Amino acid sequence: MSSVDLPRHATATPSLAASAERSGPWLLTVEHLAYLLLGVVALFAHVWALGDRALHHDETLHASYSWFLLVGRGYLHDPLLHGPLLYYLGALGYFLFGDNDFTARLMPALAGTALTLTPYLLRRELGRPAALLAAVYLLMSPVSLYVGRFFRHDIYSVLCEILVFVGLVRYVSTRQFRWLMLGAGAFGLMFINHESSYLFLLIMLAPLVVVFLWQVYRPGIALVALLGVVVAALIFVVPGRALVDGGHHAIRDPETGAMQLERPGLFGWPPLPTDDNGYALLVRNRDDASGGQSLFANLVIYVGELLRFFAHPAVVLATGLALGTLSALIYLIWRRPGVDGQTPWERACAQEAPAAQVFASLGGERRWLPPLLLFGAIYLVGFTAFFTNMLGAISGAAGSLLYWLAQHNVERGGQPGHYYLFLLGVYEPLLLIFGGIGLILVGIWLVQHVRGVDAMQAVTPVNFAVLLVAWWSLASLGMYTWAGEKMPWLTIHITLPFTLLAGWTVQQLVWGRHARPTTDAPLPTVAPRPAWVIYGALFTAIIGLGFTLMTMVVTYGEEARLYPWMVVAATLVLIALLTVGIGLRWGSRAATGMLVTCVVLALSVYTVRSTVRLVYVNGDVPREPMVYTQTSPDVMRVVRRVEEASIRRGRGLAMPVIYDNETVWTWYLRNFSNAQRVSGTLGTVPGNEVMAVFLLQENLDRFPENRTLLEGFVVQRYPLRWWFPEDQVYRLGSGWREVPLEQASLVGQLLRNPLDRQVGERWWRFLIFRDPGAALGSSDFVIAVRPELANQIGIGLSGQLDGGTR
Repeated sequence: MSSVDLPRHATATPSLAASAERSGPWLLTVEHLAYLLLGVVALFAHVWALGDRALHHDETLHASYSWFLLVGRGYLHDPLLHGPLLYYLGALGYFLFGDNDFTARLMPALAGTALTLTPYLLRRELGRPAALLAAVYLLMSPVSLYVGRFFRHDIYSVLCEILVFVGLVRYVSTRQFRWLMLGAGAFGLMFINHESSYLFLLIMLAPLVVVFLWQVYRPGIALVALLGVVVAALIFVVPGRALVDGGHHAIRDPETGAMQLERPGLFGWPPLPTDDNGYALLVRNRDDASGGQSLFANLVIYVGELLRFFAHPAVVLATGLALGTLSALIYLIWRRPGVDGQTPWERACAQEAPAAQVFASLGGERRWLPPLLLFGAIYLVGFTAFFTNMLGAISGAAGSLLYWLAQHNVERGGQPGHYYLFLLGVYEPLLLIFGGIGLILVGIWLVQHVRGVDAMQAVTPVNFAVLLVAWWSLASLGMYTWAGEKMPWLTIHITLPFTLLAGWTVQQLVWGRHARPTTDAPLPTVAPRPAWVIYGALFTAIIGLGFTLMTMVVTYGEEARLYPWMVVAATLVLIALLTVGIGLRWGSRAATGMLVTCVVLALSVYTVRSTVRLVYVNGDVPREPMVYTQTSPDVMRVVRRVEEASIRRGRGLAMPVIYDNETVWTWYLRNFSNAQRVSGTLGTVPGNEVMAVFLLQENLDRFPENRTLLEGFVVQRYPLRWWFPEDQVYRLGSGWREVPLEQASLVGQLLRNPLDRQVGERWWRFLIFRDPGAALGSSDFVIAVRPELANQIGIGLSGQLDGGTR
């Protein structure tokens, strides 16, 4: 067995393994107790102080639409706000526990808790230590815990992703029907939750097709690869490119209405309709009764709009090529006999090719049918909102696909290509290091085995799971980096497979490659306990010394004789010398295990600290790059003060208030029975009964008459949303190599002169103290209250509370 063979199991400790071996199917083992304890801690970590920070802008939208469902205002699928699962579960949480900021995030928090425990289902494929390590890391991961307490779709999607993965690999290894149903049900829920399901389907489908064709009909790989390249070119390259405005709406010819061209297409083909964001907004959904028309009339109109895209020559040709290639493969694999009189399928079955056996099992007793029906039922019920809007059955797939295909060109957020690598480097260095090593180990294994004619026969149901995890990790990083919209919460789609891969890698490096001790698989050399104690103590001393020196260098600045890079280099050299010394005495295997263990523990301290600061300290303060355009704490504080003022006047929440078109107020002022919404301008002087008015600062500036109409009110200004200084930290910008070094972003400075003293100091302050070195950006709001309420609300950015407008 080579040093990179992919194992079925690895034994963490003799006691754990022995406990697992002796236990019956219902006996509580040490491993079970570990997961139970982990589940309790995970639940506590996910719900602690869950409602203490103000809801993010997107969270207020999701909270509001869930509340609309609760109070009977219904739901219409809109891919602009993704799929309906989030809102159904949000409404269920409100129904069970009431509606507030805590319960808005409660169902995602429960999903995040469940996600922490899911590696338990993969312990047979990845190994028990690897599964337990992955579960522990999912709990302490900054990205996983932060997104797992966030009222967005992503936590549900990644929970479904790993359940689909579990269903897939467990069915491959066991052929048990329940795993097939689990995968189908999880994918159905993922599909009605978020459009990332399209990317996940592509990521999972590609290696399955390659393995199947390699073992059954290898020339088919070239056909499928050629089809993928041609279809991608037809959709993203061949059509023309529309000239668009700032909102990515196509600029059209005033006479013909045709889209003006930024770049003409090959063969004179026009741009795809999705180049126009206006078209994407038009086809994203349609109400059954839109325009007062019948369901059938709206169906005809909607299908006609969709055909504008699907009738485009590039889409027609791509669809035809896909169907033609599929038909050709069916003929070549199942119908066309070779010189031996057998079809490739018959030959593969005779040779008992694993891929053929798995595929054939789906046809036995029509096993494929119940999972398909389960997926269809989830899809239909979910997107039609329990059959209250039947056109959702079309918009669920077509509307979602076209809308988000258009957003790829819009590139909302405008994040750079290195965005996810930056976030992973700041928050998840353990995943970058050990996930990267894992990819190298898997790559070496593939190189060693792919040289043979029957290379893919080495892909057994056991190492298939590891290979698929490695592919999932690499492909998710590539796909989400390629996708036009990059947001911090999407990072969890990358960290999830990297967590599984990193857990497996640490298991390989520390516990070794052998499954269990057997007569033909000797135990690897293990260093005695004193060696571990000595190594751990010296490693800790080196890290402590390095940390102390770096702190002193950064504190004393130019007065220090050392540069930051010198401290880093010296620390790494000392660790290397220590490890080499251990290796010479007790062997490279023992030295590797000690090094990996100590590196994991040291970086875990940094990771846990980052998690605590992100989730519990800076959760609503955008000193963290993961905190994106966050609602400020003043919003929730001011609203609570107004609620108290209304209650103290013996009117419950019936005190009349006015608010403008800012979506945050829809959620936070929902319980005020006499709240009135205006478009942005007040129009008239508020009545004497109106005690408070909420306005965006931009509405106060855009409509000067608002100031006049608020005479007699005390006006206070507060930050509404604030955001991380992206330009000063990780964006590069045009000409970033030419600007003075001190004016470049933090990432730009590192790329240009990593040995500069000030660059090292800035990075240390950012990584340890999250000091971005620049002011936070913000957009503001004002609250105008009657003078008698002013002291209850408090002082904002505008100064004193003495009446009159400010």
